[in-house]
Amino acid sequence: MANVSQSASLESIAAYLKLANNCDRLTAMNDAKEVMHNLVGMRQKGFITGWYFDEYGHLELLPSDAIMARLQD
Repeated sequence: MANVSQSASLESIAAYLKLANNCDRLTAMNDAKEVMHNLVGMRQKGFITGWYFDEYGHLELLPSDAIMARLQD
């Protein structure tokens, strides 16, 4: 799983937010765009290498090797 660059799509994040927040499709999509923007920003800064939904439906982040090394210090 370490080579995942992006597994949860904008549409899947919007669907999750719609269900979790009991909101309409447009609101969920706008919120999902903000989430995706933040995820891409964290990846560009080298904090994470990707994201995905785990088997429980939680959005998980894949920390970069550099961040993992800093967390283990």
